[in-house]
Amino acid sequence: MYCPNCGAEKQKRGQYCSECGKPIKAAKGSRSTFIMSLLALLIALAGTGLGIFFFFNKKEEPVQVIKAGHEPKPATQVIEKDQKKEQDQEKEQEQQPETKPELEKQKEVKASEAPETKSKTEIIKNSQDKVFTIFTDTSQGSGFLFSNKGDVVTNAHVVAGFTDVMVKSSDGTEYQGRVIGISDVVDIALIRVDSLSGKEPLSTEMAQTAAGTEVIALGSPRGLENTASIGYLTGIDRDILGDFNYEKVYQIDARIAPGSSGGPLLDATTGKVIGINSAVLIEDESIGFSIPMFSVHNQFITWSQNPMSAEEVSNLFDFYDEYNDYWEWNDSDWEYNEDDYYDWENDDESENQDVDGSHDEELEESEAPSEDEQPKSDPKLENDESGNEHPDEEANTE
Repeated sequence: MYCPNCGAEKQKRGQYCSECGKPIKAAKGSRSTFIMSLLALLIALAGTGLGIFFFFNKKEEPVQVIKAGHEPKPATQVIEKDQKKEQDQEKEQEQQPETKPELEKQKEVKASEAPETKSKTEIIKNSQDKVFTIFTDTSQGSGFLFSNKGDVVTNAHVVAGFTDVMVKSSDGTEYQGRVIGISDVVDIALIRVDSLSGKEPLSTEMAQTAAGTEVIALGSPRGLENTASIGYLTGIDRDILGDFNYEKVYQIDARIAPGSSGGPLLDATTGKVIGINSAVLIEDESIGFSIPMFSVHNQFITWSQNPMSAEEVSNLFDFYDEYNDYWEWNDSDWEYNEDDYYDWENDDESENQDVDGSHDEELEESEAPSEDEQPKSDPKLENDESGNEHPDEEANTE
């Protein structure tokens, strides 16, 4: 430090100059002024750099924020790095529309080209314990497990008119079931078997299956339980006539017969249920028809979540009403009347008394029927004797 009066260099700290003896006063504010000026310059440079950055930056996303305690970098370096980032991001955006859709398409193609496939033997073996034989007092059909609540799918014509049915598994175990859903329009019904609750059901295909797909039909045709037949789906969207609405059904050449009704139609490669075997063509039993599962799946879900009552099920078909009058009678219809019975004992005594034949004439007169009591000829017998044949009734097409 130098003396402001004489210019001599100050050797020791003190208030007076050792050469001229005059007091030395330090220049106040010179150092603080320099520091403040430097800070103001740095702030001005930083503000200028940020302004240039936001002006040239087209994105709304902020750049990396400078943390407190770090010395700000020159504006030129920030601008160069930001420009490089923008160029790199633009290149990525240009490449993304071209690469991502292609990758997604490749994944979709791979997924569709390589579905999980199983052998027919494996499919039949794994499915048979989930396929059942359905018994009522008057009919027999088939069904399969639809949900883990113990719900079994079958045809409506198998259980029509009944609320309680018997379900028999592939190992011979018999379960009691009750009908919780049935339709008088579409040939479908749902049975709840509490004993089967918790068991894993068959998987369902929710899309329409293409014609030409190899299929497996399971069920109990002619009472032959655990029967499997293999064929192809030979047609779709078929409309056939019947007591129910069979519209847009599958046509198959896998053999089915009475007793197969309600059994599952499986995809022979995936093992999923694609249809419910329901009918055969009368003129050619090698042609069968199956209701597509995807078209009735929602109805089964509705019944499973909101079951029909026993009264609703029984009232939907007039099966019981049709035969109720026939089997019902009153005790008054069977009153005892002595005149309706023949006295064999007295008749035997009278015959013993007339052994000599003295009353033969009276007996002959009494035995001879009057004109009113003469038996009339049966027109049917006359027609038969004359050789006329009865016209045949129209054959039942069901």
